[in-house]
Amino acid sequence: MKLAMTLVIRDEADVIEDNLRYHRAQGVDLFIALDNGSTDGTLEILEPYEQAGIVKLVRMPGPMLKVQRHGATEIARLAHEMDADWVIHNDADEFWWPVAGNLKQTLDAIPDQYGIVLAPRTEFIARPDGKGTFAERLTIRETRFKRPPKTAHRAHPLIKMWERHPIDIWVKSDRPPRSGLVGKPALRVEARHREERELDLVLAPEFPIAVLHFPLRSSEQYRKKIDLVADNRLFDRDAEARILGNAYEAGRLDQLYEGLIPDDETVARGLAEGWLVEDTDFRDYLLACPGVADEGDPPPGTRAWSEVRRRAALDALKEDGMYAISRYMQTIASKKRKRHMQVRRLQRLGRRVRMSERQIRQLQRRLQRRSRQLRKIRESRWWRMRPRLPKPRRGGH
Repeated sequence: MKLAMTLVIRDEADVIEDNLRYHRAQGVDLFIALDNGSTDGTLEILEPYEQAGIVKLVRMPGPMLKVQRHGATEIARLAHEMDADWVIHNDADEFWWPVAGNLKQTLDAIPDQYGIVLAPRTEFIARPDGKGTFAERLTIRETRFKRPPKTAHRAHPLIKMWERHPIDIWVKSDRPPRSGLVGKPALRVEARHREERELDLVLAPEFPIAVLHFPLRSSEQYRKKIDLVADNRLFDRDAEARILGNAYEAGRLDQLYEGLIPDDETVARGLAEGWLVEDTDFRDYLLACPGVADEGDPPPGTRAWSEVRRRAALDALKEDGMYAISRYMQTIASKKRKRHMQVRRLQRLGRRVRMSERQIRQLQRRLQRRSRQLRKIRESRWWRMRPRLPKPRRGGH
């Protein structure tokens, strides 16, 4: 079994080697890294591993969102071309944490009829800058794994990706997924009671992997992230992004970053109320990992857990995974309703425009008739004689 991991990266020098070192210890055989124009030393870190055959580097300059969408599909298909059996789609600041065995063992155990694994995601909170690596400083995280999840899937030559967090994933074919047993019964024109072509990839009904996300690791890293947002003109996406853009333009990023760091009182309350938890397992695992190209034994990680702890973790991930799916379904429904209302508004505006166009055409025809009448009057004998006709008297004089 060959396990590949894809990464879309730009200026990730502070974390990229730790990411490779960690996932290499977890059983990843090959990394396919799509670089969007790093200038901070990220490529210099990766190039030796490219020469060693551990990393495949793909350089793709251009607008970030376009690269993320089109490039994600390209490297996902490249994984299939490089004989991967499973593909994990990852970001440089995310670490996949299997609950039983390593990543390769976990995915290899998925039954053959399933081809997608959804991984619930949690976030480690920001802490003040200080000594030590990000893994040593950031040990408090959200208890639940309710952040938008990530996915791994069996390699496929026609895989398609869309959003940055690749829940939006499908296999391109001559018959799209909607061509199956869907649609309104009253609108059928032929009997259809079986799938002519079943889905190539089916979601597994289990959640054996969590994703640990470290989006805010230091003030310097945060500034680089926002510089990238500014370069790609993303400050107009929504109201919150506009606030961020105003702070960026005003030179108040340091102040804004401080507001993203929970104070000690908030952290203590979160721990006491249970919505935050201290988690040092990842820190300890990463510190014990061998180098990316080293042959040392990986640390045991969750393999050292008791069966009771493992079962509790799997049950919690299942609950949070179903929560994430439920939110995704409801988000799609909400977006569909919003698009429907937008279409309705556009249709109403279209009708008003067409009515206005008809009125304009009617006025134009009236104007043309009046113009012809005026032209006839001006061409008439009476009009030509008009200057010689006596002017009417005023006031009875």
